[in-house]
Amino acid sequence: MILSPGVDTANANAVRIAKTHDICFVGEIEFSFWLTKAKIIAITGTNGKTTTSHLTYEALRRKNRRVFLGGNIGTPFSSFVLKTKKDDLVVLEISSFQLETIRSFKPYVSALLNVAPDHLDRYAAFKDYFDLKMDIFKNQDKDDWAVVNARIDLRGNGHKLKAKIVRFSDEFPNENFSCVYKIAGIFGVSRKVAAGVFAGFKGLPHRMQFLRQIRRISFINDSKATNPASVVWALGSLNAPVILIAGGKDKGLDFSGIVPHLKGVKKVFLFGEARRRIQNEIGSYVETLTLTSLKDCVSESFKQAEEGDVVLFSPMCSSFDMFSDYVERGNKFIEIVESF
Repeated sequence: MILSPGVDTANANAVRIAKTHDICFVGEIEFSFWLTKAKIIAITGTNGKTTTSHLTYEALRRKNRRVFLGGNIGTPFSSFVLKTKKDDLVVLEISSFQLETIRSFKPYVSALLNVAPDHLDRYAAFKDYFDLKMDIFKNQDKDDWAVVNARIDLRGNGHKLKAKIVRFSDEFPNENFSCVYKIAGIFGVSRKVAAGVFAGFKGLPHRMQFLRQIRRISFINDSKATNPASVVWALGSLNAPVILIAGGKDKGLDFSGIVPHLKGVKKVFLFGEARRRIQNEIGSYVETLTLTSLKDCVSESFKQAEEGDVVLFSPMCSSFDMFSDYVERGNKFIEIVESF
């Protein structure tokens, strides 16, 4: 039985039935791994996975190797796995949901970008989520590579890696770039070549995507920001007064973590399932207003914004209360902004 990542392996009836009848169940990543001899570069973390996977793909292509890109980035591994050959490279973005259903999945390079609280509506505790992220290394051996953020304490969390460990930190101002540089270096890509890839990178849709400026009011689409840590990063990258639009499905996260980073935020407009709880946790520190829809939030933000302000759509929640995914949500934001 092959499970979608959306199936909660701890609570789904299908999983209970499979266990009762001793039926093997795996995810699409594990199943596809059985069908290839290509070397896998697997990248996980709470934030930055998609950007890092995309840049790793671009950097490795500079070595004139045939490289594939897929996984949680939006292209299923299974959609191209039968095209892969022994000398190919496959870059995969891997989520914690996908790691729940691996068994023998063994990347040649596994990378862990960062770990911050997320998906606590699915996991009982942060440790459960952290341990799942560490599972990306569990089948590796001494011939493989583990690329790990220097800020992550491996020994303190009781995890012993068998692969060769490479740490990244401040090799570049952006940690995503530093991780890509370390991964690419394993395959012989030079710092100069990696820097060239970064210099040509214009960003990805729905990730701090600048849309337009109207009356000197800037609009930024960061729909991919599905947890407080990603919003903290977004706020830290801006040097202008911010009107923040946030809200969505409540994943049980602690929204108060953004409070120390609200200095430049003038107002917060909230919508979706989590709007009341976010207001309760941050409303004492910044002016907040709850509305019924994303359109209302964008319209009200535009009315109240002043010259030089940034309207930042960085939801801090997943999209599944009102949208099919963050892409549909981001596209809706773009549509509303373009209608002004």
